[in-house]
Amino acid sequence: MKKITAIIAAFMLFGSFANAQDFEVSELPAFRLRTGFTTGVSFDIAPSRTATDSNLLPFSFAVKAGYRTVNTHILGLLGIEYLNDENFIPLGVEVRQNFSNNTWAPFAYAQAGYSFHLKRNIRSRYNTANYAQYEPSLFIKAGAGYSFATTLSEFYVSVGYLYHQLEKIMVEQTGETRTDLTMNGIDITLGFVF
Repeated sequence: MKKITAIIAAFMLFGSFANAQDFEVSELPAFRLRTGFTTGVSFDIAPSRTATDSNLLPFSFAVKAGYRTVNTHILGLLGIEYLNDENFIPLGVEVRQNFSNNTWAPFAYAQAGYSFHLKRNIRSRYNTANYAQYEPSLFIKAGAGYSFATTLSEFYVSVGYLYHQLEKIMVEQTGETRTDLTMNGIDITLGFVF
């Protein structure tokens, strides 16, 4: 009986060494290998210059949700944007392509969508003859960044180009005055995906 126990123990010990040699630990974070539904948040700041040579500093906060494969994210975004004491709601789509599955990975991204003006004081429009509003406007962002992935999430920073069509309409008793505030500038983003 002792011989059989010794033989079984020897096979188990040898088998555990054999299995340990075949087992390979991946250096890639689990988040990079995951596919399926994903969500995230981002904060953008975009120092810009307008067509009338004025400087603007819009900043925005967005919530993103969509689908990811191993290297590609396709996300819808909804947020709030602040510009010159006015509020806007950006609604759009983002496509992001990672160039690596490592813990630190570069990526390229593109965003496109529309930004809708929130008329903050609607009652003043009806009580006075003078008020300002903004047309719904197209925005496009494209750039590159770097991300850091952990087991459950990803942090990223990116720098890109912003093009944002923006037209201010000032309604007065004598008629409308339209001002082109189309912005071109640098877009800096900090984000978190989980």
